Amino acid sequence: MNEKGKILVIDDEYSIRWSFERALQKVGYKYALAENGVKGLQLYSSFKPDIVLVDIRMPEMDGLQVLEKIREEDPDALVIVMTAYTDMETTISAMKLGAYDFLSKPFNIDECLLLISRGLSAHRNTKKPEIGVMAPKSSALKGNSPAMQEIYKTIGKVSGEDVTVLITGESGCGKELVAQAIHYNSKRSQKPFWAINCTAINESLMESELFGFEKGAFTGAVASKCGMFELAQGGTIFLDEIGDMNLEMQAKLLRVLEEREIVRVGGNKRIKVDIRIIAATNKNLRKLISEGLFREDLFHRIKVIEIKLPSLRERVEDIPLLATYFCSLLASQRSGTPKSLDDETISVLLSYKWPGNVRELRNAIEQSYTMSRGTVILPEHLPPEVTAKDEVSDETTAEQPQGAKKEAQTSLVIDNYAANEVAQIPPEDRIRVLVEDLLKTGPETGVFAYVLEKFEKEIIRQSLDKTNNNQVQSANHLGITRNTLRTKIEKYDL
Repeated sequence: MNEKGKILVIDDEYSIRWSFERALQKVGYKYALAENGVKGLQLYSSFKPDIVLVDIRMPEMDGLQVLEKIREEDPDALVIVMTAYTDMETTISAMKLGAYDFLSKPFNIDECLLLISRGLSAHRNTKKPEIGVMAPKSSALKGNSPAMQEIYKTIGKVSGEDVTVLITGESGCGKELVAQAIHYNSKRSQKPFWAINCTAINESLMESELFGFEKGAFTGAVASKCGMFELAQGGTIFLDEIGDMNLEMQAKLLRVLEEREIVRVGGNKRIKVDIRIIAATNKNLRKLISEGLFREDLFHRIKVIEIKLPSLRERVEDIPLLATYFCSLLASQRSGTPKSLDDETISVLLSYKWPGNVRELRNAIEQSYTMSRGTVILPEHLPPEVTAKDEVSDETTAEQPQGAKKEAQTSLVIDNYAANEVAQIPPEDRIRVLVEDLLKTGPETGVFAYVLEKFEKEIIRQSLDKTNNNQVQSANHLGITRNTLRTKIEKYDL
């Protein structure tokens, strides 16, 4: 069994260690378990594991400290960190310290075993480079959703490497915040961060803004002036909406990226520049290339690493956190008693599609914060477009009876099963029978999500019935947050 790998689990929760012990034993891994960081480090030296799984929140010595000490002892160590607290700074810190991956609790043990298997395979075929030292962090980027966790992991990985990054995503989803997070977690963090919007600057002024100009270069140039590339020396330049840059300017930017030199407008002296480029766009650059509007060679130069930022509707679970954060931000900036969001207001925010993404959400919170007279922000204080109900099209209306029929069939299956068949089926077969019935009424494709949703809806419905619709008690009963419960209630119209 040695060939399968040796696993060390460090977690102060007995139930977690017990779960891993059973799973690892069943698969055939050699394993060791530690209930704290001190014992975990001792076992690391003696047991010499191939992979370490360590919890972040532990007494005496936390997981990041354990990770750092393991990496000091062995720069190639493969460590997976685990935590129930999925904030940006923790994730980025773990990835910067060289963590292989980040697991959010609660997790599926089978998925964890798959991650271990992949990690072992990667560890046997390649050696991971040591990650740079810690640096100040940016806390402006918010979100604990799985989609954002992946973004944080990528930020943690690329911030320690001086590579060019392209950030893509819709307008208003926070591309500049990602760029700032990369900069402030990099070795350039003590140097300037300059942002320039390629759409906002006139084409004729773009070159002089970026590269500067010499005295007399054009009418009005009464003195020489440094451009952003000189001002940002040693730091980072963020080129927002680079898809709007004209072809002539693209060629000049490409030359700077290749030669790391600039020439001021009207000058002939080559000036060495040491800067990192982070670009962003809400456009499809590949399509622009096919249309002859963007240089393919520049595309490949700026897209060493691409970070695709999700829209707000792709991470709905982050809306309550973001809205609350914006409220606290406004409270710190304004006088008077701090205001909070009503539960019903949160529900309205969750049901809106947010075409303007996080920027639109922030504007909506600021407007409602200003319009509300009391200390609680109600739905009536929100902008009208947020509270307006979507109109149902004729096509949707025509499809409703069939959808309603299917929903009724599913409810009937569940009700019949609960009322008539439970007593006659052995406990170990009950779920199997119910799934068989659901598969008969389910769609021909996407049946996995369909069945899971039916189970989830019924579990939440029964929990609410059990607690007389008390959301706090129901959330505790289910073991989820109240915000998550509200999202599910809205989703299933319970």
